[in-house]
Amino acid sequence: MEAADDRRPFYSDGLHFQCQRCSFCCNGFPGVVLLSEDDLKRLSEWADVTPEQFILLYCRWVEDDSGVKYLSLREKHGNECIFWSEGCGAYEARPVQCSTYPFWTAVLKDETSWKNESCHCPGINKGPLRSREEIDAQFALYKNRRPITKQD
Repeated sequence: MEAADDRRPFYSDGLHFQCQRCSFCCNGFPGVVLLSEDDLKRLSEWADVTPEQFILLYCRWVEDDSGVKYLSLREKHGNECIFWSEGCGAYEARPVQCSTYPFWTAVLKDETSWKNESCHCPGINKGPLRSREEIDAQFALYKNRRPITKQD
């Protein structure tokens, strides 16, 4: 993620991250996990249902402030991800939004944003050093996904 003036990103020398399997990013507060066509295809195959069935069983439509509706995974009571049960039940097929955390736009905006996210995620600043190239690759996957929208 380059700044507009071509400065090196704050993570040029890499960042430490190791998922601690705490599940904080999967439950405990309302969230939205937007699905792309690729996510829907992968999850439908994993669940052994058609994409249409998957949407009916596991998804909801969420509307943003401008009125655009996006396909999102449902949550269970208590705001747990629908696939959370002592771990991610859909881990091998999980959405790009999940697999690329914490290398998201808002978190990589600047060093302050990264530090703020560490208050919620105990894996930030722990574990192996992730290279700039690895971070950029994860960020590109996240940024380039195209969530499914619904036209009324």
